[in-house]
Amino acid sequence: MSNKLPRWAERLLNKYPDAERPTADNPVPAWLEEELRRVPLWYHIREAANEPRFEPPYHLIEDIHRQPPLLRKTIALRERFSEIANHIVTKGYEHLVFVGCGSAYYTSLFSAFLFPRLTGLTADGVEAWEFSNYWQPGDRKTMVIAQSATGGSLEVLEAARRARNEWKIPVLAITNTLDSPLEAIADEAVVFPTAQKTGPDICVITTRLMLLYLLAIAIGERTQFHPSLVEQVKEQVLAMPEVVEQFLRKEENKIQQLAKKHAQQSCFFVVGGGPNWFTALEAALKIEEESRTPCRTYQTADYLHMAISLLAPSRTTIVFAIPGPSYERLHVCVRTAKAAGSPTIAVVVTGDNQTARDADAVINVPDVSEFMIPIPGTVFGHNSDTKSSGTYFLT
Repeated sequence: MSNKLPRWAERLLNKYPDAERPTADNPVPAWLEEELRRVPLWYHIREAANEPRFEPPYHLIEDIHRQPPLLRKTIALRERFSEIANHIVTKGYEHLVFVGCGSAYYTSLFSAFLFPRLTGLTADGVEAWEFSNYWQPGDRKTMVIAQSATGGSLEVLEAARRARNEWKIPVLAITNTLDSPLEAIADEAVVFPTAQKTGPDICVITTRLMLLYLLAIAIGERTQFHPSLVEQVKEQVLAMPEVVEQFLRKEENKIQQLAKKHAQQSCFFVVGGGPNWFTALEAALKIEEESRTPCRTYQTADYLHMAISLLAPSRTTIVFAIPGPSYERLHVCVRTAKAAGSPTIAVVVTGDNQTARDADAVINVPDVSEFMIPIPGTVFGHNSDTKSSGTYFLT
């Protein structure tokens, strides 16, 4: 059991060695309140940004442009994941439980979608607090995969402790911060530092998605559950840095113009299905974090059942309409929104001539499979902030 503080918290306390320590009764002493008024908390947590920026060029934009080289660096961890995959398969693990909070919960939901299809293992995605308080172990040999960008999320730490100490379930940690409390608790850890400069996740999400793909591929190569799908995903994962580079080069200016056009909308509806239910969730979270615009998410059928009474010209509908089982229903969502007066933005693959024809605006992603859109889709989302000129809004 580890009670280790995150490094950023230790650094803050060391900066004021004689000051009153935070307590449960007074969690934000006057000195800390003053410090956080001058330098927002996220700058301390991310550690990489020397000074806050309150005008362009924003740190977020720089982080967006760093995506391709960071994604290339993740591929160097393939051998590490081969070792972990060997362990998972040779030890006979049957069930994987992915836990996290916020964006890490959403990547856990995505993992619960991805891993059964590539590996044949069963999987759950569980919010960390829910895991600690409601989840129950079954009779399958289980491993917990705990995700946290800082490695210091209290809920994730508690989930990892409960898994190891109470249920004797091994924990693999995936984090973006070296020497974190989560790494200290876990049986094994994969750490990919991103030196992210902003609060809302972007570098940590795209790179963590890549790490999850690499792990699923490595396990799938050993279980041989669906070798053709594994090979397809592997080929596209290795090409993903170039895909994102191409996407930014061709679509960034268009997305910035859309952000300005939709900056005064009262809310957004984001719709996705299959693997892009994750993309919709992450997009909506970042819209709210970065622009403070309320946002609702829907899966494909839910939108038609639940959103119709809310559609209006001041409420924009965004769909991730990628070829696959969800595509036709997402096309119907666009047509429904348009009939009800809700402006529509469709994320489609290059060359789409159905949904693109009916949407008010289109963002084109390179022609990759439905399985792979979460990475460029996440970059797209971060590339739009509806409230601040020069920043970004969609995720």
